[in-house]
Amino acid sequence: MFSHDDVDDEPLRDVMKNMTIVDVKPEEVHEDNDQGGGNSSSRPSTSMSPHVDENEERELEQGGVDEVPDNRDQGVPQASNDESSPPMAPRRPLVRHGRISKDHPIDQVIGSPSRGVRTRSRNLVSFCEHYSFVSCVEPTCVEEALADPYWIIAMQEELNNFTRNEVWVLEERPKDKNINGTKWVFRNKQDEHGVVVRNKARLVAKGFAQVEGLDFGETFASVARLKAIRILLAYSSHHKIKLYQMDVKSAFLNGFINELFYVDQPTGFEDPRKPNHVYRLHKALYGLKQAPRAWYERLRDFLIMQGFKIGKVDMTLFTKDINGDLFICQIYVDDIIFGCTNEKLSHEFGDMMSREFEMSMIGVLNFFLGFQIKQVKGEIFIHQEKYCRDLLKKFKMGDYKPISTPMSTNEHLDTDVDGKPVDQSTYRSMIGLLLYLTASRLDIMFSVCLCARFQAAPKESHLMAVKRILGVLQYLKHTPSIDLWYPKGAKLELLGYSDSDFAGYRVDRKSTSRGCHLLGRSLVSWSSRKQNCVALSTAEAEYIAAGACCAQILYMKQSLLDFGVVCGSVPLLCDNESAAKIAKNPIQHSRTKHIDIRHHFLRDHEAKGDIIITGVRSEEQLADIFTKPLGEETFCRLRSELNVLDWSNFM
Repeated sequence: MFSHDDVDDEPLRDVMKNMTIVDVKPEEVHEDNDQGGGNSSSRPSTSMSPHVDENEERELEQGGVDEVPDNRDQGVPQASNDESSPPMAPRRPLVRHGRISKDHPIDQVIGSPSRGVRTRSRNLVSFCEHYSFVSCVEPTCVEEALADPYWIIAMQEELNNFTRNEVWVLEERPKDKNINGTKWVFRNKQDEHGVVVRNKARLVAKGFAQVEGLDFGETFASVARLKAIRILLAYSSHHKIKLYQMDVKSAFLNGFINELFYVDQPTGFEDPRKPNHVYRLHKALYGLKQAPRAWYERLRDFLIMQGFKIGKVDMTLFTKDINGDLFICQIYVDDIIFGCTNEKLSHEFGDMMSREFEMSMIGVLNFFLGFQIKQVKGEIFIHQEKYCRDLLKKFKMGDYKPISTPMSTNEHLDTDVDGKPVDQSTYRSMIGLLLYLTASRLDIMFSVCLCARFQAAPKESHLMAVKRILGVLQYLKHTPSIDLWYPKGAKLELLGYSDSDFAGYRVDRKSTSRGCHLLGRSLVSWSSRKQNCVALSTAEAEYIAAGACCAQILYMKQSLLDFGVVCGSVPLLCDNESAAKIAKNPIQHSRTKHIDIRHHFLRDHEAKGDIIITGVRSEEQLADIFTKPLGEETFCRLRSELNVLDWSNFM
């Protein structure tokens, strides 16, 4: 509702502390005017500084002085244009030729003049608006919200969006139609620093009561993968594209629905003249099962009409070639990130979207899906510092001893049948939050995935392993500038690393496939997953892992075609010579016929030239960080080679 950037906190606090009210007696104001015996209305009132001698007044009447110098109040400091210094008591108005000037004195302007004239009173109003007109408490029910005037404003704002978008119309209650209920959902919107900036009240339909085939049909809507977003960031960093972000206000209210659908009037806002009427929907409502698909189709059709091409693999990617400049746009439900090699076209796109939809133009991309993104000198840094800090606070790990590696090299987890059970809900909550953290923190990928296998019956030994991972986060909490780095200028060549352990999981003796993929020098994809079958040899385990890595390479090659990047034969580095020989050998023999047929497509793509299986030394295998516990020296070295670095060194 209010922009935090427009509020200068420190100067305003000083205003409230130091601002004094000048008490001027009425007889002092007209004292000098009465001495002359003339009409008091013919002379300017000097109520801000009443003590003016006759010589000064005579010079004012003759027009010889532009401003009355105030040399008598030497003890009162003068106002400064410096934002860091607190504003002082107001000075007398500027007087020219016997009249008060309409030009505001520059010494009473707080902040930079280029930002517009900002008086003390206006600064104080902005300060109060930001910190007073937002409720920091989230209501648990609609009755609590109706008792808070700030949440009532938020609820009314939501209903005003319905009116502007022509979402529904009030009609008599039909007798033969299913009427769905509605409910209010209340959330406090926070910025990247955790400060509440907006109260958001959302009216949603009770979609669980919908009947398939009657109330809805198709519901699937495309959502961008995180690896697709990282490919976009790597491509933007290579071409020095500045990315921007915008948010569609009440996005689902823009999607048209084909079904005849009725909902009850919202609680607390019933029409007193028509209390038994219901709303018939013209457009989608939050909570409806078909709402995401309806919004996506509306946005897709609009962008295609504007000349954009939809991605062949990633249906949320839209591109457009404008006189040799490539414009890219990535959609994640109602969040849109976009950029172009010609920055002027980015601003034109923002204006175009604002004319069609009610948009909130956020500006340069810096916070997206929980990721904090820095765009510095054409390079991009990604981290989840706020998410990590909230995670540690949630589980009260602030005082936990920092640890430099997520798992000890001699630690091997199993079911621990005789171990002490721990709370399953807490353990699962920890694992779920940590799994999302691995979207940017690749260094804890192996440990988190290993601990995730014991969610059915967690024991105390498993909980201690999770706390050790949190200890690593506590260590990086003291070095918050550790980010995933996407450098500029690197050649856009795709490269894959494949690795596997052999029967590393002691419970069922299945191996674990690991892999990572780099676009130039930017790490865009990584994985750590237990294999579905038991491998009978190290070569078989490595071969299966290489097959999974090959599938990811094929996906990325097709995705890069939408950016105009054509990849030839992609190197796939594997540190097992036997697996590489099996992929190149067209003839099966007794040692390879037991390998599942679905993994033999690796051989087909090797023959087609899509990939090239290449050997690599174990010391240079970057995927080792996803395979097994490592010592501190090796762990830190591989993490640095994967561009998890301190971004402050590049400032």
